[in-house]
Amino acid sequence: MLALVVLVVNDHVLKAAWPGFVTGKLSDVAGLILFPALLDLVVRRAKVSIAVTGVGFALVKTTATGAWLASEAWTAVWGPSRVLADPTDLLALPALWAAWWAYTHPVPVHKAVVFLVVPPAVLAVAATSAAPFDWPYSAYAVEADGDAIVVHTRGGYGMGDDLVSYRTRDGVTWDKWIQHKEAWPTARDCHGTACYRVVPGHLRVQEIRDGRWTTVWEIPDEARDRLLRRNADPAFGHSEPTESLAVAVTERLVVAANGTDGIALRDARGAWHRLGVGPDGLTASGAVPLTTPGRYEVYDLVVLGALAAALLALCAGARRPAILFGGILLLAGLRMGLTMVESTLGFLGMPPAIMFMVGGVGLLSWGVSRARPPGRLIVVSLVSGLVAGTAVLAPYAAWSAGALAFYDDADQAALFAFVLVTAAGVAGGFLTGSRR
Repeated sequence: MLALVVLVVNDHVLKAAWPGFVTGKLSDVAGLILFPALLDLVVRRAKVSIAVTGVGFALVKTTATGAWLASEAWTAVWGPSRVLADPTDLLALPALWAAWWAYTHPVPVHKAVVFLVVPPAVLAVAATSAAPFDWPYSAYAVEADGDAIVVHTRGGYGMGDDLVSYRTRDGVTWDKWIQHKEAWPTARDCHGTACYRVVPGHLRVQEIRDGRWTTVWEIPDEARDRLLRRNADPAFGHSEPTESLAVAVTERLVVAANGTDGIALRDARGAWHRLGVGPDGLTASGAVPLTTPGRYEVYDLVVLGALAAALLALCAGARRPAILFGGILLLAGLRMGLTMVESTLGFLGMPPAIMFMVGGVGLLSWGVSRARPPGRLIVVSLVSGLVAGTAVLAPYAAWSAGALAFYDDADQAALFAFVLVTAAGVAGGFLTGSRR
């Protein structure tokens, strides 16, 4: 439990406040204590669980193949993730002794407490896969300078304060230099009688023809919706847009700045190209394919939805108000805690969140001990929670794969699926309790 608290607080509060060697290794230490206990729920052999954890950790941290496999595994479960190889992390391996010590000094715990603690523990371990935060690179402004066009970008490690500009006359070769102040985007530009403008909220460029604005380049809104969520929202500061922000025109070129999607370039032959923006500048290879999966981080909704469905089914069958009120306190504490850890001042809200969770677990344990629910009711509750969590996750996975057009559609489908599955679970729990 101490390792779980340290892992959550360090990953989401201390690393942001004091990034460095100590906070970087503290999560590894806590994870090496916590993960063997989770693994042993399945393996049921403490020595094997600890050995597998140590060997797996060493392979991930010392080999490119191990890091890649871990990244793919976490991506398959939680969405796009990246695990980095770092041999210095092996300094945390002695923490496995603490895992062995905890195993050899067991503390009697009710099974209900285990069921409630395991989901947040899994969530905490999975969160440690996040890579050091790089602010997404963004082409935020563009301007004409004689017969040349200048693209202004920002991004980089930390707060994304690196301001870099690129200048071109032909759209092929680019000159690069560092800026010391931000430029101003221009949503409309003309060269002679040729006028162009960008459309806010879309990846779209229009040209005036016969007195009317006509779209000459665009990315469908469905594809933009996935590109928009490709980058993680920063825990602090502004978020970078993925939309057409500015346009510049010369005799030969037209360039639109599209935020994190880079730029759209119309060359001298009239053909449009997408160029991605990154630390290597503006390149065609850096443009994200329009078929890229959408990024979704809904593990908090999945965990909370699964717990809520399981507890409601259990309460309907056991008919104990203490289980309902305990579940409400636990869910409120978890929701508060998840909200706080995403904030730079999360440590201020953690004490009340922990109090809610502890109070909820206590009330739940008391209610379960008084109700003595039959095994079949426990099974119905767990199945209800598992199906509800899957039902919440499925629409987002479908949106990421392109089966749903917009992220908002996934939100609505997830809510509908959760209500439907939870109602079925409550009915099943009630009928199971009635047969007692």
